[in-house]
Amino acid sequence: MPGHKTTHTQLERFRLIDSMLSDGEVLSFEKILDSLRLELCDDLLSESSLRRDFRYMKNELGAPLAYDKKRHGWHYTKPFKLPAEGFSDDEILYLELMKSLVNQNSNDDFLYKAFDKLLEKITPESLVSEPINAVGEAAGEGKITLRDRFYIAPRPKQLIDKGVVEKILEAIKNNYLLDFNYFSKWEPEERHRKIMPFQLIFDDGSLYLYGASKNPRVPGPRLYKLSKMHNVELIKSRNFELPANYRFREDFEEGRFGAFQYDEAYDFKLEFSGEARSTVRECVWSDNQIIEENQKEGTTVISFTSSQWIPIFRWLLSFGENAHPLEPDWLVEQWKESIEKMYKNL
Repeated sequence: MPGHKTTHTQLERFRLIDSMLSDGEVLSFEKILDSLRLELCDDLLSESSLRRDFRYMKNELGAPLAYDKKRHGWHYTKPFKLPAEGFSDDEILYLELMKSLVNQNSNDDFLYKAFDKLLEKITPESLVSEPINAVGEAAGEGKITLRDRFYIAPRPKQLIDKGVVEKILEAIKNNYLLDFNYFSKWEPEERHRKIMPFQLIFDDGSLYLYGASKNPRVPGPRLYKLSKMHNVELIKSRNFELPANYRFREDFEEGRFGAFQYDEAYDFKLEFSGEARSTVRECVWSDNQIIEENQKEGTTVISFTSSQWIPIFRWLLSFGENAHPLEPDWLVEQWKESIEKMYKNL
């Protein structure tokens, strides 16, 4: 109705409708509408709003809503529990934000779509899409909703071949072997692989598969980036027994630089200056980190232990002239070589 502002949410209406029908009663459309208007103190709640609620409850929430022609009313055809029944309005908002965070890394693949569908099912269009009583609404913006007051910046999408995630999930659930072609940055051409899939790994918007070859001569286990996996096939005729060491994360690892880790840990000591100092101080980069400040020299030194030397090296280079390594010696030399190569490209 033009100009009509509700003071309740769609979730509240769902809860009331559910409470009216959960004991098996058959109620007319008019009875349900009148009860909602009374409970919500909203005489202007429209028939179209209730019809939309019925459609959403049936199609999105799986409510067994049906019309009984003989008794001229609506009822549940079987016992039903509203998925969002236990959530407060604030919790619904938090779920909506989780959905946005999932979509931030979305690559339009099966798994992200499944996450999105699940969150959509338990986060009905409640307070996040209904106008709020904001003081001074933005000019030309129309009605302001809580969803409008949050923004999750999108990230680059990982390009994964269609059907790869579904096959990996099926292999993980049934302990099937996986057969695929893989292009590694360490090898000059694409190679054929046959592995036991252990875990699906999420890291910085990308998906990886952690697994190992059944061939004892092939070292492993290792990470495989899903965007580099092609011609993936399930070997359903062969199952494997999950080994005791199937978990990706090792006990010694204390670094927080993503999924990449290696067999040997090192003691790192890195020095930062300029704007990089505040960035280093704002996060925990490793569980055992020690930060030392030298206000006289204008530097910040961070020391920690980690096996994640490749992402650490990339992180170091990202600060440009405001960062350089002090230890270990091999990292200092590799950093110098990289700087020299970049200088030659000028």
